[in-house]
Amino acid sequence: MLRTEVDGNVVLQADSRRPSSYTAVLGEATVPLLHADPPYCLLVRRGRKGQKRDPKAAKINHSAVTRYEDVADYRRFTRAWLLPAAERIAADGHAVIWTNLLGRQPITEVAEEAGLVPHGHFLWAKLGKKGNVGEQVARLYEVALVFGRAPEPALAPGDPAPPRHHISGYDDDGEAGDWEHHPNHKPMSLLAPILRYYSRPGDRVLEPFSGSGSTAAAAVRLGRKASALELRETWARVSGERLRAACAAD
Repeated sequence: MLRTEVDGNVVLQADSRRPSSYTAVLGEATVPLLHADPPYCLLVRRGRKGQKRDPKAAKINHSAVTRYEDVADYRRFTRAWLLPAAERIAADGHAVIWTNLLGRQPITEVAEEAGLVPHGHFLWAKLGKKGNVGEQVARLYEVALVFGRAPEPALAPGDPAPPRHHISGYDDDGEAGDWEHHPNHKPMSLLAPILRYYSRPGDRVLEPFSGSGSTAAAAVRLGRKASALELRETWARVSGERLRAACAAD
């Protein structure tokens, strides 16, 4: 089991479905922000007769991609990780959870079961390649569901509004290749408005699916602390290396 700990930040190779994993990176503490980029609800590919299709023929075939038998299977997976993770959200805290179309309903159902209240969506529109006249078209690429421990309060005059959308390229920072091209790479420009609004400098951000370490690195760069879990050894190693690099540059 890999564990990388630098300046109070930690990336641990562990299963986010186990409550003990959260204790290992948080002790008994709670956090103001749970930022989660879990496997999306991608279903097992099958042929007309129900047989599994060759995974090599799948458009998405990557060591970091998981496929589920059906939406019910994905709901069981979501309950297994989100219920223990939600227990670590502070009384005034929030959860931001990335998902695809099929995952929205099961994630929302489990979040509400955990006592979280929907606060809306955060939309990421991805810029396409420039056309002949320099025009770029943005298309909705991914969606994050936002939840709070309490209902979303009305904004007082002068209060900043929560971030609701972001437009960028897939890899504006040019860092995806440095960290092994994880399929769910999130650029710093996308993560920054979320982390700035839902946490403050010195706060700790919890990420149950570290992947290539985008969230942990962004948290460190913004003066937060990071506690991250990653099940796969390869990505736990990459996340740990990225955490060290972010802390060294801080």
